[in-house]
Amino acid sequence: MNYIVLFFTNSSAIKFAKFIKSSNYIGELIPLPRKLTSSCGMGVKFHFTGDLSAIISDQIEKIYAVEGNQYKLVYHAEE
Repeated sequence: MNYIVLFFTNSSAIKFAKFIKSSNYIGELIPLPRKLTSSCGMGVKFHFTGDLSAIISDQIEKIYAVEGNQYKLVYHAEE
C-alpha cells in the first residue's frame, strides 16, 4: 500500500525520507497535496506492506493511506 506521512518539521521529513531509502523501501520527499495539511508542508510518499507501528515516531504528525485519488487517515499523533 502507498502512504503519505506528514511531519511537524521539515527536518523530520528529510530524516524520515533518508530512513525510508536506507531501509530499501520505495519512497520520496514530496510537497504535500492541497487536500492534506501539515505544520511543515512537506511529506514522504512511500510503499510499505508491513506493520505501520514499526515506523511510527514522535516526529510523525499523520499518516494517510493513498487509495486512488483519495486519502484515508490511518494515524494521527496524540496531542
